[in-house]
Amino acid sequence: MKKVLLLLAALLFTLPLLAGEPYFCTRPGTKLYYERYRAKDHKLTQTTLFEIDAYNGSQVHYAITLKKANGSDIYGGRTLQTAYIAPNGDVAMDFGQTVKGFLRNMFSGMKITTTESRALLPENMQPGDTLPETHCAVKIAGFSAKFDITERSVLRREQITTSAGTFDCMVVRERKQENAPLHHHDNWLDNYYVPGLGYVRHDKYDKNMRLLESEVLISIEEPAAAPAASDGQL
Repeated sequence: MKKVLLLLAALLFTLPLLAGEPYFCTRPGTKLYYERYRAKDHKLTQTTLFEIDAYNGSQVHYAITLKKANGSDIYGGRTLQTAYIAPNGDVAMDFGQTVKGFLRNMFSGMKITTTESRALLPENMQPGDTLPETHCAVKIAGFSAKFDITERSVLRREQITTSAGTFDCMVVRERKQENAPLHHHDNWLDNYYVPGLGYVRHDKYDKNMRLLESEVLISIEEPAAAPAASDGQL
């Protein structure tokens, strides 16, 4: 009986560690390339490059490079970011730090303050789930802005195909409101997430649910495999 109890205790201790893959890429050296198109005429408006730099088991350090269709940089070019991976596989993205990273590229000499606001992507989310809201305030050079991501819900499972492959996705819808001087937006976003990869499609709608633009994963560049160790024989 004592052996059985010890075995059960060991199993219960191990279970929380047996998480599935997070909804984010954690493989250093991986590059994810996206293209964004305007819905009304399918015109290319932007490209996005995600580069996974490092993963230490709890944080993914990565870079985002946004470019216009003509190849010119948006928001100052390559921007360093961090995603947080919990032991159970949940992903947390600090929206305030994301915004701050882009602003630092553009206004490196100015004081920038943001409120911490982590958006959660649970590893075990299911259709019908409601996800926590996230809110962020930003101040720079006397100007302030607010970003609110609300009404987050898991809509459905869906399989989609892009030029990068065929993916089984979990679709998450959320409302994003941006309020700043001369800048006011109120949109709905549908994000298609894949375990071990992150989002593979991103649809943006106006407040009346009219599709404005879509961004899709075009290609995945995986890091080269390490060469096999030689045993010293010819």
